[in-house]
Order: sequence, then structure tokens, then C-alpha cells
Amino acid sequence: MAEISLSLAALFEQTFGYRSAAFEPHFEPVKGRGALGVAEKGRYGSPYYAADDLGREYFMPVTLIYSDGDAGRQRVTLPYPIVSVSGRKVIVETPMTERRGTVKELVGTRDFEITIRGFVVAEGEAFPEAGVIALRSLFEQALPLTVECPMTDIFLLRADRSGSDQVVMVQLEFPPVTGVKHVRPYLIRLVSDEPFELEEMK
Repeated sequence: MAEISLSLAALFEQTFGYRSAAFEPHFEPVKGRGALGVAEKGRYGSPYYAADDLGREYFMPVTLIYSDGDAGRQRVTLPYPIVSVSGRKVIVETPMTERRGTVKELVGTRDFEITIRGFVVAEGEAFPEAGVIALRSLFEQALPLTVECPMTDIFLLRADRSGSDQVVMVQLEFPPVTGVKHVRPYLIRLVSDEPFELEEMK
């Protein structure tokens, strides 16, 4: 079988238009994480480290959880994820006569938007069909998903564990890639989905 050599850093830049140091990190020699007192989990309980399908450890895993009827809760850990989070405030701006600028009234905040970019990788020279199917199954869920990630926990949860780590997947994209057939880039967009209760006015 032929040996395959490929740079995920270069492939990420080719696909998404910018270079991420996540695929080419520079590590200084250390004697182990335990001796340095590095935390294994974030403040809200999500792990900082996970192992990929080949047993290699990586930082900042993202796991999406959904209920699959009789099969119970299903967990899908996204392969090679790079996570970004953005939020926007809802502000009403009222112009004032004979004055510069506007009066700004803060109404609230919009849902947090979470973007995850990464790669589905298959062993050998096979197309990563199983990974693509798993992501499609996530996208087809009609109910909110639960997300586990130290980065998203900061924005979705609060110190007393209130808040909600539920999200809705609003976009799934598989951008084109040339030169490889066993790697498929993916892009997922999620929005936060904090439940609330309506009270009947009497």
C-alpha cells in the first residue's frame, strides 16, 4: 500500500482561506502535563483533550449529543475541529435633532453563532463516507443538539451551571478540495438555543 503524506495545515489554508496554527503547533519539550499542573477539563466540565481515530491527542474537542429515540443519547465527536464563537447585541439607535450621534438603547443580545471548521479523514485512500454520513445525521436532527466544548461552554453556560448548552445546526457544508480523496473539509454553523417558558397572563 502506498504511503500518503499530506499537510492538514496547507489543506486548511487552501480550503478556508487562512492558516491555522492548530495543525502545525510548536511544542517546547516538557516532562508531562501532570507535572506542570495543566487542567484536564474546563471550568464547566468539558475536556480540554481527546484522542483522534489514530490515538493521537489533540486540544479542544467538540462533541455534539442528540437523542435517537430507542437508541438513547448519541455522541458524535467532531474530527479535527477549529472553533470560533461570535455574538451581537441588539441596540436601538435614535438620532437626536441638532446633535451629533445617536442615543443607544440596549435591548438584548442575539443568539451566539458558533462556526466549526475541520476535516473528515479516512484511513488509506478511501473516501471518508462514514464521517460524512455521521455529520449529515447530525444536520437532519429536528431537535436541538447539546454541545460539549470548553470554548462554547464559556458563552453558553454560567458559573452556577445555569444557561443552556443546547444549539441548533443551521448550516452544514462540505467545501471542495483538490488533490486528495481520503480527506473532506467540513464547515458547521450552530446557533445557541436557550429554552424559555411562556407564562399565561390571567
